[in-house]
Amino acid sequence: MSAEHSADKVSDLSTRRLQKMADENRELKAYVAEVMQRLRQNEQLFSRMFELESQVLKATDPEDLCFTLLRGLRTGFDLDMVRFWLDRSSFMGSHKLDGLSDRDLVWIENGEISHMGLSRKRVWLMRLSPDTPFAWLNARDGHLGSIALLVLGDPDRPFGVLGLGSVERDRFAPDQGSDFLQHLAQVVGLTMEHAAAQEHLARLSVTDSVTGSHNRRFLQPHSHQRLSQWFGPNSTVTCLYIDIDHFRKLVERSGEAAGDRALTTVCTMVRKFVRASDPLIRMDGDEFVLFMPGITEEKAREIAAQTVQAVADITLESDHSLSISVGVALSRPAQDMTVKALIAEADQAMYVAKALGGNRHEVADHPQDGH
Repeated sequence: MSAEHSADKVSDLSTRRLQKMADENRELKAYVAEVMQRLRQNEQLFSRMFELESQVLKATDPEDLCFTLLRGLRTGFDLDMVRFWLDRSSFMGSHKLDGLSDRDLVWIENGEISHMGLSRKRVWLMRLSPDTPFAWLNARDGHLGSIALLVLGDPDRPFGVLGLGSVERDRFAPDQGSDFLQHLAQVVGLTMEHAAAQEHLARLSVTDSVTGSHNRRFLQPHSHQRLSQWFGPNSTVTCLYIDIDHFRKLVERSGEAAGDRALTTVCTMVRKFVRASDPLIRMDGDEFVLFMPGITEEKAREIAAQTVQAVADITLESDHSLSISVGVALSRPAQDMTVKALIAEADQAMYVAKALGGNRHEVADHPQDGH
């Protein structure tokens, strides 16, 4: 072999080695660029997640929390569907979520999560197609290509499922990692449980334990407000002040249990003739205040008369008859009385009814100023 041929061979070998090194270098750079891109994406993802968690922690009740999650997930994570499926028989079923539409929330039956097989793990990823549909979706979800299902609550007793949908079939492919979604499921589940518990405690603090009506603590933040601040402007507001006749004698004769039954019975009768949203408040002992915004004076008189008659028609187990004295007071928009002043007007009318023998209602004289 000539020296020239040997030199060419060495040169070719060096060129191939250099080419291989250059190829490997390009592959390494591409790999590093891909890793850095993933790191930046993850950093952005966790940044958005941290921001969402911060917003969630500020939510004041379960409905507010759901709205925050729905809005934050849709806008912050570019999702085409976000929906809760909640077990109505769970603790969530006792909380007011009326503001959520069926686009955002679907109530499901007791045990349905387990029946679907979803309780076996916390996160499920699936591609969607006519051959592989998901039973809880409907016709309007036909554009979705994949979905992530996050099981909320204790795996043994889940209370709901959060669904995240995308038009992209590979967004939630079954072979993808789910660490981030598992973390999200835990955060959402715990915060919803906490919000529900806080709302329940708050409700208990302003609820009378005997009758289930509101207590005086519920009234305190409103007491010195104008009626328009509580019930909105341009509303006529009627107040009924209700007192059980001869209540002390009833308790002395038949005991506190009979007294509690009388209180509960009167509340039940009052509720028969008014709206569920009308605040009924137990003031002291056997006295109650009822607010009815947006009704006429004629209707208020009718409700007062019907309530007096309904209570009079009842005989307690102890053979005690019941009767009540009711005072009616009304504030028109131009008056816009304070809550405290309207209660005082109704209270005075109640004492007139009691002085006239009870088992009747009386209407307060119309005030001449706004108090």
